[in-house]
Amino acid sequence: MKTLIEKIQLSHIKSFKNYDNKYKSDHWQRGYEKKKELLKFKNIENFRNNSLSDGLDTRAGSIESQKKLYNQLKDEIGAKYLIKNLSSTNIGKLKNVLKVKGKILDPNAFFHIRQLYDIQSKIEEKKIQPKIICEIGAGYGALSRLLIKKYNNTKYIIYDLPEANYLSSYYLLKNNPKKKFLFYCDIKNKNLSLKDIKNFDIIILPPWVNLKDIKIDIFLNVRSFMEMDKSVIKKYFKLIHKTININGIFVNINRYEKRTVGYPVRIAEYPYDDKWKVIKSEPTWNSKHSHTLITERKVKKSDIQSELKKIKKLTVFENFKINKHLLKNIVPSSVFLFFQRIKHSFDK
Repeated sequence: MKTLIEKIQLSHIKSFKNYDNKYKSDHWQRGYEKKKELLKFKNIENFRNNSLSDGLDTRAGSIESQKKLYNQLKDEIGAKYLIKNLSSTNIGKLKNVLKVKGKILDPNAFFHIRQLYDIQSKIEEKKIQPKIICEIGAGYGALSRLLIKKYNNTKYIIYDLPEANYLSSYYLLKNNPKKKFLFYCDIKNKNLSLKDIKNFDIIILPPWVNLKDIKIDIFLNVRSFMEMDKSVIKKYFKLIHKTININGIFVNINRYEKRTVGYPVRIAEYPYDDKWKVIKSEPTWNSKHSHTLITERKVKKSDIQSELKKIKKLTVFENFKINKHLLKNIVPSSVFLFFQRIKHSFDK
């Protein structure tokens, strides 16, 4: 019988053999083009300090910045909630970390704990008892760890590309050694049914495996749609629209605009259908160039399209803010001041 570590390695090999390249954006290919040697299993223990998690992670930064972010978050969500969700083990061996009360002050964890706080509040507000959660683009599993811990009896499905699945499989196994894992090497064909996952807790798969008769209570995408080709985003939205339960929640946290795939990808232009009710929409905590959009699946048309129009306006002004120093040097000062006044009146 294969060990889980062996299954992670076998799944990695199988996923590369069957790699569906249409899911790779230019952004993704550039990120992992130089990491082929690093993707050997001997390097996975150090994945947070040997560049394997670059693009999926936030480095620790200075001790002072860690303390500042910790205190800021503690004031917003409470010390008890924050400490409870920080990790005491440094899986991946992140460098330059500070500990408080035996817990690691991990800036990447700070971000995801803040998102957990908002997601949890919406789940409780809507009185949802999630049976199945699906995270699209889980990275190395930072948010996954938190949600699996919080919703301990929930099945957790991850859809991501092989390089990320390699890391999240290891990271989540180390965090959840008693959970039952289903990996890609366990799948005999391209379809995954409810029967297949009956005896498993955490399911980690590449996106070319289809959900056959599985309905999802909560979908999440945090900071990865923005790095995908539009055709792939469209495929994922088709999956979400088809498989989410009525009154299910979709958590979408992405940049107003990002251009690393060769053209602008904007959250305001994601292909939502009309059957979504907006339950939270605001700039993302500690990432003001990103937007947090949490929606609830409805039977009838709701307000999502009007909200996307509002986000589109925010996109214009975020782009102006990002580029204002460049603009100041290439446009007349009177024009620059005119745009500043417009933005100021919009922000009021």
